[in-house]
Amino acid sequence: MRPVSSEDLYLMKWVQDPQISPDGTKVLFEVKTVTDQGKLRSYKTQIYIAYLDKAQTEMHEFTSGTGNDICPRWSPCGAKVAFLSDRGKDKNQLYILSLEGGEAVKATSLEGGVSSPAWSPDGKKIAFCALGTDKPDDEDSRDGSGVRVITRLRHKLDSVGFLPENKYQVFVLDVDSGEVTQLTTGPYDCLEPEWSHDGRHIVFVSSRFPDRDLSLVRDLWLVPAEGGELEKLTSSNAVLHSPSWSPDGRSIACYGHDNEYRGATVPGVCLVDPEGGPVRFLTRSAQLGVGQAPGSDVVSASASKPVWSVDGKTVYFSALDRGATGLYSVDVDTMSINHVAGGKSAIYGWSKAVSCDKFAVAVTSPGIIGDLWCVDLSVDTAKPGDAALEITGGKGEVRRLTHVNQELLESLYLSCSEEVEVEAYDGQRLQAWIMKPVGMQDGKQYPVVLHIHGGPHSAYGFAFFHELQVLASRGYGVVFGNPRGSTGYGQEFVAATRHDWGGTDYSDVMAIADFAAKLPWVDSDRMGVTGGSYGGYMTNWITGHTNRFKAAVSCRSTCNRFSQFGTSDAAYMNGEFEFDGDPWDNPEAYLSRSPIMYVRNVETPLLLIHSEGDLRCPISQAYEMFVALKKLKKTVAMVSFPGEDHNLSRTGKPLYRVERLEYIVAWFDTYMGPGDDDYSVSLAKPAKVVLKLPEKPVPGEGEAGNEEEVR
Repeated sequence: MRPVSSEDLYLMKWVQDPQISPDGTKVLFEVKTVTDQGKLRSYKTQIYIAYLDKAQTEMHEFTSGTGNDICPRWSPCGAKVAFLSDRGKDKNQLYILSLEGGEAVKATSLEGGVSSPAWSPDGKKIAFCALGTDKPDDEDSRDGSGVRVITRLRHKLDSVGFLPENKYQVFVLDVDSGEVTQLTTGPYDCLEPEWSHDGRHIVFVSSRFPDRDLSLVRDLWLVPAEGGELEKLTSSNAVLHSPSWSPDGRSIACYGHDNEYRGATVPGVCLVDPEGGPVRFLTRSAQLGVGQAPGSDVVSASASKPVWSVDGKTVYFSALDRGATGLYSVDVDTMSINHVAGGKSAIYGWSKAVSCDKFAVAVTSPGIIGDLWCVDLSVDTAKPGDAALEITGGKGEVRRLTHVNQELLESLYLSCSEEVEVEAYDGQRLQAWIMKPVGMQDGKQYPVVLHIHGGPHSAYGFAFFHELQVLASRGYGVVFGNPRGSTGYGQEFVAATRHDWGGTDYSDVMAIADFAAKLPWVDSDRMGVTGGSYGGYMTNWITGHTNRFKAAVSCRSTCNRFSQFGTSDAAYMNGEFEFDGDPWDNPEAYLSRSPIMYVRNVETPLLLIHSEGDLRCPISQAYEMFVALKKLKKTVAMVSFPGEDHNLSRTGKPLYRVERLEYIVAWFDTYMGPGDDDYSVSLAKPAKVVLKLPEKPVPGEGEAGNEEEVR
């Protein structure tokens, strides 16, 4: 047994996007791994298959080759599988593979690639999304010299870059002839196609109205499967996605909300009439964050949609509640909600068999990186399962299908997260977790890192988090929790940050820190703080408002809410809800909540980590903070990662992800490092990467010294 290292990232396997067969006997899923290819290493994704009707479940490779194979989708009869692949260094194209054997057949060759494949009910056609061939005259364009002319407000997107001039449209492939037909046109993205059960129509999601760049609203639309006039089903007063037809074709379930609190509105399950009419919200009374999951740096939620029961009386969905994501159902007539399956864990992907109420479910927990379970509700008696996933809603059976990281996890000391309840300054109860350093001994005290999540409308919870395990294995306790603004606690809780960034949320974060500081094993004089995105904002804010922390690491952060408004791919929407108006009308609202306005107060050594291609929180935000602190002769350093976006810690190049973890630990080691003699096991060793950080300043000098190589 050994402590977790940053380089264990290279050994992990990630299970994603489980797709159960129509008859419920098999499941297809993605397995993502890290390869040694290239200096920075790379990822490889293949599709595997497991057979549920066997007593001992085994997984086997379903696809192989040099490309990445993703997004498997069963044909209605279960004899064929459509999937996407970038084989031949191509953009993702559609391939079809028969279960009888043979080679996968390439079905599309579209310049911009393909996404969202969906089989027709008769298995003769596949709908999908791709860039349209039409180019509106008034769209952004680039002439032959390479000059880009920008006329649209929404012209870029993090992880994508500049958005293409063409929009994503709905296409249909005839499987036998190979003919591809474009069904939608115009300067509007058309996404998430889903066939009606009679095969006559396709429902899709689109924002087809003026000023769509200033709105989150998304409507449901219908298009005839053979092409023709589009029909709008909703009234541009809700944010809807993930449509799913009822068995009788009389209703469409989807996820969405009424946009009352803009991006802070709690999503729910909705029903839409295919003939049009008002949206019916089924789960509004619950605090459930429908379709949401707690944050993790090793798994991400897949695009699972609500699914109907065989009799059409119930809609199944996943939802976040107090740090755990479970499987739920709602009765479409009574709107009563039932918790079907869950645990101290998070479901991050799932699907349901068409012919029966059997599910394939991907689950993560603090001790499980990610694996598959089968939930079978046709079993008359209750067979509870295990701690990670158990039946909670009556009859049914839960069975674990995979153990893809078992060998790795059995070789590691993991720090178990202990759930605690923290009382905020005004009596509000906050959910939080404590992780003790690996190998800690009774009677001794240890340094602790306060970890703050992004968002602010996201959450920590019962999910595996590699970064937290690395900190614990390098001698640090970790405390993390969900201050107001977090999801999974109801509408009032998530909307509490409105016009108050750095207010109640800051007080809640500090209450969590205070709770940790009082634990007998915590050295309250050696506490650090870190976080990413909004967590980076809050880290910057904290350093300007208190000097209690010995070191701080701010990742993919924002420090100037005024300047971020116009440079981010999304911050120009902040004046709609989060902040009180636009910055030119109310500059004080933005500047007073900007950490850069408090840099004179900063005494905490601060490391800024940022990606050069981040469009959500542009790297200029880190530069502003760095320049201000450097000019004021504060202790500060900055690390920038080339070619990476806002998701560096989750999907960045493997070597960069490891280097990022090493910079974080090295900074804390410099200013509040643990002593090896205090632990009953040897601490994890640093990865073999060269790090350069400022020399720890001599007391009283107030200026970071020359750079030196550490490790």
